[in-house]
Amino acid sequence: MKTLSRTFTVAGFATLLTAFVGATAAQAATSVTLPDEGTLLGDGAGVSVSASFDCEAGWSANVWIEAAQRTDGDKVATGMGYSETVDCMAGEESVDVVLLAAGDYIAFEEGDAVVRVSVSACNTQTCDQAVAAGVVQVSEDDQ
Repeated sequence: MKTLSRTFTVAGFATLLTAFVGATAAQAATSVTLPDEGTLLGDGAGVSVSASFDCEAGWSANVWIEAAQRTDGDKVATGMGYSETVDCMAGEESVDVVLLAAGDYIAFEEGDAVVRVSVSACNTQTCDQAVAAGVVQVSEDDQ
């Protein structure tokens, strides 16, 4: 009887472990896409960036964006901003985030900026995060 009991215990543990691993893998559904461009605001006092990301229906997400850009001379313009909470509807979501000049308040200019987009999405039991970083073209709004 001891052998039969141990077999059921091991089989039960293996089933529980498989279910747990399967549930964990299903949670990793948040992803973010680095935008191609950003728009200068207020003569360079800020930059508007539109972030696109995927998250599960019923989850909520927050987006945090940071930017750095070398300007004329040896100065670096930096900025950061975050979104309001977004209620995810299965599939791709998009939110505009305004980054305000920070640090020494050096203005952003037209040209390349290094940008990092972070998304944190949560449901009532867990959270998932995604990050994308790279170069974004910053330009004046043509309107």
